[in-house]
Amino acid sequence: MIHNNDNNQSEIDGVSTDSPGLGDDGDLVVDGNSILEPESRHEKPVSSNKEAELLDDASHEPLTFGAAVTKGIRETLNTLNAFIHAPKEILGLNIINILEGMAYFGTLTYLVLYMHENIGVSDTVAAFSVSLFTMTITISQLLFGGVSDKLGAKRALGIALCCLLVSRFVVGFAEPVLGSAGGLGLGSPLFIVVIVALLFGALSYGLYQPSIYAVTREYSDERTSAVSYAMLYAGMNLGAFVMGLVLPWVRRESASVFDNNGYTGSLCFLAFLMIFALGAYFVFIKRSKAKAPGDGKESVKESVKEEAKAVEEPEHVHLSFIERLKRHPLADLKFDFFIFILIPVQTLFAYQNILIPTYLTRCFGEYPTISDNFETFSNLNPLIVFVTAPIIAALTARANVYKMMIIGTTVMALPTFLLVFGQTPFTFLTFVLVMSIGESMWQPRFLQHVAEIAPKDKVGAYIGIAQLPWFLTKFIVGLYAGYFMEHFIPAGADQSPESMWFIFAGIAMISPVALFLARNWCNVTKNKASQALG
Repeated sequence: MIHNNDNNQSEIDGVSTDSPGLGDDGDLVVDGNSILEPESRHEKPVSSNKEAELLDDASHEPLTFGAAVTKGIRETLNTLNAFIHAPKEILGLNIINILEGMAYFGTLTYLVLYMHENIGVSDTVAAFSVSLFTMTITISQLLFGGVSDKLGAKRALGIALCCLLVSRFVVGFAEPVLGSAGGLGLGSPLFIVVIVALLFGALSYGLYQPSIYAVTREYSDERTSAVSYAMLYAGMNLGAFVMGLVLPWVRRESASVFDNNGYTGSLCFLAFLMIFALGAYFVFIKRSKAKAPGDGKESVKESVKEEAKAVEEPEHVHLSFIERLKRHPLADLKFDFFIFILIPVQTLFAYQNILIPTYLTRCFGEYPTISDNFETFSNLNPLIVFVTAPIIAALTARANVYKMMIIGTTVMALPTFLLVFGQTPFTFLTFVLVMSIGESMWQPRFLQHVAEIAPKDKVGAYIGIAQLPWFLTKFIVGLYAGYFMEHFIPAGADQSPESMWFIFAGIAMISPVALFLARNWCNVTKNKASQALG
């Protein structure tokens, strides 16, 4: 999951505000230091400067596989060393983000199963509820991101953590407190309380995501900012994997306490993690007397406005409404095609949280290692992407961006057909491994190609709107994933998961096929080169 919390993802769910620009040579320069990290996905564009660094210094040829691995390990060690010597506030922010990431991804792993088995709603309702939760996170970041500027980043972070703590405790302890009073199912008191608590927590992300990156910015300087942001990103994804290792034990141990399937106890455990996150906030951030290197006088919102102002053409101010519509990024057909045609392959991201945990518990009864530890196997994707993305970036640094989009989406979509041949550890693990490698091939190039499509004065606007399809993907998958679970993998009934995955694989393949067919029209890099030769 370069899920962009989800996601994932990153699994892994969001809005990225990496500050792109154009270098002196006209190539894209994208700063990897995201101010607002995507929620559940890990969408990090690769800058042209970074690409240059990944080439052999002497020959300017792409690194060999061994050299790429060595370089990746060396850079990781250098990053860790710099992080160790960073201000303690940065350490505190990473502790907070790891704990919150654990709670978030852990909650997503259980939600569909919990709502179906413990609350008594259908798979369709449960899946749409989770989709509504993740969509609200995206909306909250768009609507409330500027509130952190008015409150102050540190204060906003504290308020957000308090709100998230309340949300998680209500979700976790709703069933022990309410039980089956008033019945179960859609419209029951338990369902209403859980949904309201989830949406309250989702709205809280409108404060949490902007504020934690704004505080990171305050305590980072030019030397440490890249490391600081990178560690936040890495910690979120590694936190998801660590939770996958811990939660099977928590679920089994808590099952006897709550006398149920253990989902309730696991959600309570995840809620308690927020107490430690809030404690880290008070110890490292609230009580900090250190003067922030970036004194916070320039807010995230203000800096974004300044960047937009710097690239805005003066004559744009007096344009008519119709002229503004014509200049809007969505009026660019190549741009529209590129971002929306990726929705089919992005559905594989959304399945990670909405469908995969349920699929593993219902379809792998013959393989208890997987079904009894579904939390671990549901969260393998973040770890694989975390390991493979830097290596693949090094090996493909000089490859045509659009070609990498075609190859990457193909490699990501094709292994879905493996699940048509049976539900075995081999087919599933191979599916996850190959899919994750494909994700590592195209996701880092996504925003890079968007910036290549965009006019020089509208790169920021194009990148912002490019996140819209991910929001639509979550909504669309939420509409049909539950229906497919009810009809193809119902609990305790005849199942035909092969048919379900055949349909899902066909949907995912739409993206690479369409990208290939449109390659001569939409490949901006190739077209620019042809024009130059002409």
